[in-house]
Amino acid sequence: MTVNPVSHKAVLLLRPGNMPDAFTRQLRETGRECFVHSFIEIEPLPLDKKQLTDLKQRHWDGIVVVSKNAAHYAAKAGFTDVPSKYYAVGPGTASFAAKHLNTPVSCPTFIHQSEGLLDLAELQKLEQQSWLIIRGEGGRELLADALRARGASVDYWEVYRRKQLTLNDPELIEQWIKSVGTIVVTSAEQLGYFLSSLPSSAKTWLDNCQWIVPSHRLKGLIPFGQSDSIKVTGSAADAILMNALIADGKTHD
Repeated sequence: MTVNPVSHKAVLLLRPGNMPDAFTRQLRETGRECFVHSFIEIEPLPLDKKQLTDLKQRHWDGIVVVSKNAAHYAAKAGFTDVPSKYYAVGPGTASFAAKHLNTPVSCPTFIHQSEGLLDLAELQKLEQQSWLIIRGEGGRELLADALRARGASVDYWEVYRRKQLTLNDPELIEQWIKSVGTIVVTSAEQLGYFLSSLPSSAKTWLDNCQWIVPSHRLKGLIPFGQSDSIKVTGSAADAILMNALIADGKTHD
């Protein structure tokens, strides 16, 4: 395999949905070639109607929707117009959840991670409160652990699962190595599946790529490159990722 220098301006965007969307079209309008690939398939978990009825009837002091997928499958199951204060980690999920769950949804202004949500003033003292986290199967325990430490009782409602997609396409990998200089990844699972799908000969390419990630936690999982080749945006919001990519493109001019 041949490794070309990082001056190539193509971007590899690792996230669900292999088809071009508004984000990738906007990126291409800036002159950046863009490859989109997902190593994860999202599928709904079987619906427990008794559980759904119970969740809709209980009193919740707060409900956290962790992702657009959580909002989508919750709404599809019929979890709408349930009174509570709703929260999301970032503006993209907040806007999507507000539309599909028919309710206002709050989120942190600047730090679009669980840590940012936990900094909100109204989440500091939660004694004797009941909270619900709507999420996918598994995931980080940080949010629930912190809410419990502040006095809340916390329940999960898991509405989808992530399934690994195998990549058996050496020609596609070769194309990435020849063309891509910047890799954008917003999920630890996507990153892990991506790295495990590559041959060891791809290491030099990965070492020379620029990386854009939303959190220092994800940065710490990248075993390649120098620290200054990994940009942490603090958010996975499309607008913030786009700004980082535009800035990245200028450094290669």
